[in-house]
Amino acid sequence: MNGAYKAQWTAIENAPSMQAITAAYGSKSKKVGIGINLFNDKAGVVQNTSVKLTYAFHLPLNEGDNFLDFGISAGIADEWIDFDKVRGDYSDQSLYNFNQRKMYFDGDFGVAYRTEHLTVQASLPNLKRLLDRDLERNLADRSIYMAALAYKFINKSGLNALHIIEPRVTYRGVENYKDIIDAGANLEFFGNKLLMSGMYHSTNSVTIGAGTTYKNKLTILTQYTTNTADLQGYSNGEFEIALKYNFR
Repeated sequence: MNGAYKAQWTAIENAPSMQAITAAYGSKSKKVGIGINLFNDKAGVVQNTSVKLTYAFHLPLNEGDNFLDFGISAGIADEWIDFDKVRGDYSDQSLYNFNQRKMYFDGDFGVAYRTEHLTVQASLPNLKRLLDRDLERNLADRSIYMAALAYKFINKSGLNALHIIEPRVTYRGVENYKDIIDAGANLEFFGNKLLMSGMYHSTNSVTIGAGTTYKNKLTILTQYTTNTADLQGYSNGEFEIALKYNFR
């Protein structure tokens, strides 16, 4: 099970915040995984809530040394305006039209190739927005695709506290905004007892993170991202905390 909370631009009234809870179960054959995702996001006057079910299939290659992974999520999502937070003309018909919309069906798709060292990933979130071109939305900050490449350098000698170095680069497409490139690395010390990460984003912001895993059961992660170049003079960045628990 995983839980996550993110607070963004806390110095600004009605700043964005996000909460998520996920649960995943893997079969003993390690070929099939199922899960559920509960997500809630608030940004200004708009709130977005979704519930999705997920299915993953892991195809072993080269006698099980490499894997090709496929995953798909599907569920319902709802967006509405909180009138208690509106600062403007309450008679504006566009506000009521927004809330008159019904819940809609949405999904995500992802694929990955991974070996002990190499991981290549790609995903298409928010499939409804991608495929339904008749749905016009003048919104920004909606992820429309993602691709990532990572390579693990593993120290198996046990003579060094630094166990894993994993450089990573990500390319993200964002609706009504320029594409974003992220580059950085994940570090693991003393097995997975100390986790650290750092990443630079092409929006001229930086993310740093730290965490730990206790007895391979409980993982705690924290991250802080500085504001983008255009907003650094107006507010602070964003803080995230995540908890993960393995039952087996």
